[in-house]
Amino acid sequence: MPKNLGIKFSDAKQDRAKKTLEDLLQAAYEIVEVADPAEFTSRSLASKAGYSLGTLSKRLGSVENIFFWAIQKGREVKFNEVAKDMDQFDPQLTVQEFVEIFVDKGFSGINVVTPSVMRFYDQRFTKKNGLGTNYFDYVDVLVEPYQRLCQKNVSNTFRILSQDEARLIFKAILMLTERPFANKDPIMGTAEHRRIAVEAVTRMLAK
Repeated sequence: MPKNLGIKFSDAKQDRAKKTLEDLLQAAYEIVEVADPAEFTSRSLASKAGYSLGTLSKRLGSVENIFFWAIQKGREVKFNEVAKDMDQFDPQLTVQEFVEIFVDKGFSGINVVTPSVMRFYDQRFTKKNGLGTNYFDYVDVLVEPYQRLCQKNVSNTFRILSQDEARLIFKAILMLTERPFANKDPIMGTAEHRRIAVEAVTRMLAK
């Protein structure tokens, strides 16, 4: 059973009910990957999954919840890929070289979950569930891989961070890199946005 932030579905005890839920979750995930919030509807989901609107209502209650789940799942996949990449980085990279790669990956990742999808999630999810204390905890998956990267790095340019310091710094990095897209800031994705992000993040992570 999915355990994403604030998303709960009725327990599926029979195999048939479990398969129905799995089909609906997969269909919602595929719809979200197309990144058009106009398609985050009951009819789109029913058509994609091959189930009736009545089945959706019975299995899901609120259809909006399954799109929240799919957006969270897509974000989880993206951040896990970044975490995996950190374990593969060349240990000779300087902190600035690392930051430039990290920021560019972040900017390109926004093209997968577009700003319009991010705004859909922020507006609808917080209206229904509020802005919980763990709302931005999805970035925490990067903390331990980053600490491992620092331990392996031989450039002598990385500052060694405690887990708490890294956790807070990565949330600050999120505000510099991802949130301007979600907030529709005019600077989002521009060369100036990249410059600001690279310089600021480098200062936070460098010796």
